[in-house]
Amino acid sequence: MIQQGTPFSLEKFHEVGFSGPVQALSLEEADRYYQLFFDTLGMSKYEPGPTKANMSAWHQRHRWAYELATHPNIVDPIQRILGDNVVLWAMHFWYKEPGNGKFIPWHQDINYWPMEPAINATAWVTLGYSVVENGCLRLLPGTHRQRTEHVDLGDAASAFQQGIDEKLIDESKVVDMEMTPGQVVYFNEATFHGSKPNTSAIPRVAFSLRYTTPEVKFKMDEWGGDKERIKTYLVRGVDTHRYNDAIVGKVPVE
Repeated sequence: MIQQGTPFSLEKFHEVGFSGPVQALSLEEADRYYQLFFDTLGMSKYEPGPTKANMSAWHQRHRWAYELATHPNIVDPIQRILGDNVVLWAMHFWYKEPGNGKFIPWHQDINYWPMEPAINATAWVTLGYSVVENGCLRLLPGTHRQRTEHVDLGDAASAFQQGIDEKLIDESKVVDMEMTPGQVVYFNEATFHGSKPNTSAIPRVAFSLRYTTPEVKFKMDEWGGDKERIKTYLVRGVDTHRYNDAIVGKVPVE
């Protein structure tokens, strides 16, 4: 069931591992960025199809995406989670065209991220409708309190090679986070989440933003082939640590 946007709750975030949906963007803003997303793909929003475009780090290349990643209504709750000093370090669009058969397996983000200490808050934002039929975000409350081993899944339909064993998932407790345009849900680096395939005739257009604090050091020698997508942007406060000066990003002009 699609939920009306509610105020961000720091208490709920700490208790169950997430909070939302929160209405961060107006419908007009969501529609504008939805259009810009498809314009960037060179595709009509009325005929959404598959793409081979790289969906990561658009905030490094497109000014409109950087504006989204630093939107005050999105970042304000992040600052309540992380404190005065906030560093944006990643953005990724999670686009599923109609009939996309891929699924995102259950996982904890921190399993893939060489960061020390492991501090992260994610804002997962939808620009269109995100519902069960088109593969909305799914969350498992209370799973943020400990790290869980990830295993090889051996499933060609999975977007990731590794994930959490399905036997550890209690489907009766899963929250299907159905959302309307401009809504956001916040969760931390350890909350179990995933999504099913898009079996509908409408696309799912959403993106995640990753934020941390200046005290966190990125262990870049352990990131592998995708390390170029990791750039840091101080979006609130000050950085007195300067651990990541080598990967400070540049704000795109256009």
